[in-house]
Amino acid sequence: MEQKFYKFKSLNNIRWFIDILLNQRLYAAKYDEFNDPMEGHYLTSPSNIDLIHELKAKKENIRICSLTQDYKHTLLWSHYADGHHGCCIEVTLPCNTVSRVNYTDALPRISNFVSTEQLLSHKSLIWEYEKEYRVFSRSSFIDVKVTRVIFGMRVNKSDYDFYKKLIKSIDNTIRVNKITREEIFDGFNSQ
Repeated sequence: MEQKFYKFKSLNNIRWFIDILLNQRLYAAKYDEFNDPMEGHYLTSPSNIDLIHELKAKKENIRICSLTQDYKHTLLWSHYADGHHGCCIEVTLPCNTVSRVNYTDALPRISNFVSTEQLLSHKSLIWEYEKEYRVFSRSSFIDVKVTRVIFGMRVNKSDYDFYKKLIKSIDNTIRVNKITREEIFDGFNSQ
């Protein structure tokens, strides 16, 4: 079974945007490329030196694509889609490939080996608004099916018309629209 997920993007790098559409793929970053400086950190005894080295090596070999199921959230538009000057890309993925992030008020405490995916599925409560899901990969990209592109409220009409024509020329099955004020208010009320 497939589920819908969303990836917010700025339109400042048109090449990355077109790559997503043409190749039906999303970039998967290394954990230390994320904007949270505490990403991948944990607590353990300094005597667990072998475990520390093993986890470090494993974390460096895994890549992560972050997604959400909430395309209406005001902060997500502000932080990841250039303050409504960008877009939100709807994709479908098989459910079994996606892990939900666990939010906690403390770093995970590790005394023996846990899977790298488990370790990288924990974040501070301050990020809970993202309602994040993660896809873990060994490669730089994950395959997706782009089903819709939603443009921000601040994308002007001529840019919107240009992007819509571009998207339709690449794949006519992709739905294209701008988010409405009502959707934003609905998202605001559910936050």
